[in-house]
Amino acid sequence: MANRQFLEPVDHRLLAELQANAEITNAALAEKVGLSPSSCLRRVQRLKEDGIILRTVALVDGEKVGQGLRAMVEVMLDHHGGPQRRDFVARVRQEQAVLSAWAVTGEPDVVLILSLRDMKDYQRLCERLFTNDANVIRFRSHFVMDSYKDETALPTAG
Repeated sequence: MANRQFLEPVDHRLLAELQANAEITNAALAEKVGLSPSSCLRRVQRLKEDGIILRTVALVDGEKVGQGLRAMVEVMLDHHGGPQRRDFVARVRQEQAVLSAWAVTGEPDVVLILSLRDMKDYQRLCERLFTNDANVIRFRSHFVMDSYKDETALPTAG
């Protein structure tokens, strides 16, 4: 893991504003956080260069683009290292339906977050990733029925 970098309070304010609205103009952002536009631009550029701001994206409503089925899948692997795990991870990274994939502590070895069209889409993904992989001992899926909170912004301090 990367070392935690020291951020000044103004950097935290910049991050909070950008996470709320990445399309804000530099002039408006500078005004909100109390910086000159040139200083604001330099600080944002430094946050990008330092790898703190990873990328700027658009958040898309899955329901409105035909990807309304969301699932969390817990995966238990037979071999936790070596080529079997690398092969599994490589396949996971190639699947567009996999939004996030994490190695975790506890019972499952891997947790996946999926966005799919429907159950047929889910079934095909299961065949590609799980049922045809001898390294997958078992998997357990949880389907989202309702969303109470779905945030992408990290909490900021300062």
